[in-house]
Amino acid sequence: MELLCIGIKGEVKEIDNILKKKIDIFEKEDLDINRQIKKVGETTYLDYSLANEKKCKYPDIRNIFKHYIAGGIADIILEFYQERIIEKIIDDKCFYLDFEEKSKLKENAVKYLENNDYVITEGITYKVSKKAKILKAILGYLEFSNEINIDGFVNFRLKFFIDMVDDAIDKTLEDFIIEKEYLEFIKILQYFVDIQTPKKELVNVTLERNKYTLYDEKMNLIQNEFMEEFAEEMFDNDMNYDDLLISSLITIAPNKIVIHADKHNKDNQVIEVIQNIFANKSTICEGCQLCKSLSNSQINGKANKE
Repeated sequence: MELLCIGIKGEVKEIDNILKKKIDIFEKEDLDINRQIKKVGETTYLDYSLANEKKCKYPDIRNIFKHYIAGGIADIILEFYQERIIEKIIDDKCFYLDFEEKSKLKENAVKYLENNDYVITEGITYKVSKKAKILKAILGYLEFSNEINIDGFVNFRLKFFIDMVDDAIDKTLEDFIIEKEYLEFIKILQYFVDIQTPKKELVNVTLERNKYTLYDEKMNLIQNEFMEEFAEEMFDNDMNYDDLLISSLITIAPNKIVIHADKHNKDNQVIEVIQNIFANKSTICEGCQLCKSLSNSQINGKANKE
């Protein structure tokens, strides 16, 4: 008895292994499932049939087989065809990116799809997993057919899935470009730092409730000589206080920066920016008297508010 014929383009070894795991359950039921492989052009066909039909105790064995195999086909689409779709869309849309950039974008798109596994069903507000929706489409198709070409099925029956992948690439591409532009901007700032003569050997930066103070290596307060000109620009050009701090450090261009912050400011984004620009010239203090005074000030500030 013929059960099902599955057509696949490209390498089939790993795909065949997924289908074999689904068929194992039939062998445990003493059902002899034969599989013949034939290739026509670029497509390989896996033809499944039941050899010992007379011994089969299931009158609806063909539909039972289709239901089990449908889960394997859904896994194949998510594990292999999703990657092919991502690569094709990136090649079509992002031809201007180099190989490494495309690989990074692909990696980001895969992560995005893993974190956004659910889709809104048509006309219904609740969410279902994309695998559940793919599985439903496969079962609906196999209800009227004993043959499925996975490439054709994906292209013509899973438009929602292709659109979902396309949307994921659009979203990750936007973030990718922003990150790329940020890194290029950081390189420009690094260049400005490298070409300048250091005005101070070491600068201590304290971060306390969005207030930044600069001290030299002897813990003397660095006066406003490096800050005043930027303070005016801050108001004229919508600069924020973070921009003022970064601009001041670039102007001073110290050989070493030590960042002191209380525990509430350890994750401050400006610290990351400083470390990106000054690289091995910047360190975060693990704890000193100055850091302790910042923490005490934080506690006292909260107490006064209460």
